[in-house]
Amino acid sequence: MGAYLPSPKTDKHTIKGQNERVSFAASEMQGWRISMEDAQITEVNLGPDAMLFGVFDGHGGKEVAKFVERHFRQELLANRNYQTNRFEVALQETYLKMDQLLTTKEGQRELVRLQRDLPEDYQVVVDDADSLAGCTSVVALIKGNKLYVANVGDSRCVLAKAGRAIEMSQDHKPDNQIEKDRITRAGGNVEDGRVMGNINLSRAIGDLEYKKNAELAPEEQMVTAFPDIKVEELTPECDFIVLACDGIWDILTCQQCVEICYKNIAEGMDLGDVVEKVIDRCLAPDVENTGGLGCDNMTMILVKFNH
Repeated sequence: MGAYLPSPKTDKHTIKGQNERVSFAASEMQGWRISMEDAQITEVNLGPDAMLFGVFDGHGGKEVAKFVERHFRQELLANRNYQTNRFEVALQETYLKMDQLLTTKEGQRELVRLQRDLPEDYQVVVDDADSLAGCTSVVALIKGNKLYVANVGDSRCVLAKAGRAIEMSQDHKPDNQIEKDRITRAGGNVEDGRVMGNINLSRAIGDLEYKKNAELAPEEQMVTAFPDIKVEELTPECDFIVLACDGIWDILTCQQCVEICYKNIAEGMDLGDVVEKVIDRCLAPDVENTGGLGCDNMTMILVKFNH
């Protein structure tokens, strides 16, 4: 069965939290995959009137997704532009900083420890580093009455506003003309919808083998960690946001996901149960006839605004 288990692991790790402005639930499930490669951030106390949520969908291993989960928050807070309220630039720079950290000797050592589940004090020889992993990233920063969403790859954020799904991110696929043009300028090609015939994402954190053109800036590489940013003002019509990996979006449209959440929230369902119900809805009954749809790891965060 290749990269799939004989039967899916359907147990879920679900957490919930709240502050005076929001209530949230986040859940993850391994599903049919042989390992769990997703990671997440749920931080409702980032600072004065600030919150941070993120989903990181690993590929080629879990280590880059886990690395970003560990470091994104602290690097964002340390960013000078964040400290001077230039949040869009701060998010862009923090995404690129993740790649910078991955290329350091200590970053490479940490990847090895994460990849092999080694203790933090385990002595790693950098020459042993063999990680080719990467991850998508979608991050939602709520600061005051503004929602800032940054993404690379095909994990998504959706804002539910007066019953409608407002897409706050866009998928980065190699066949998209803007993406394809950049890949070509960087000396690459797109074959069967994949960069160099290998990776089906045109933006990601990690995947360092596609970022080795020393003559190009980070945002000009074949695969780049430079994110798109969308900003939306939060009004009383804004009901909740959903962040999720492509394990959810392969099965549900943004509007379908929002409608399921609306229906179950209106019926008084606990937010944790809502998220778990969506994940169960997306799980394939088997791997034989799905083309891989519904067989991926699944991670979803639901953040409800308490107006």
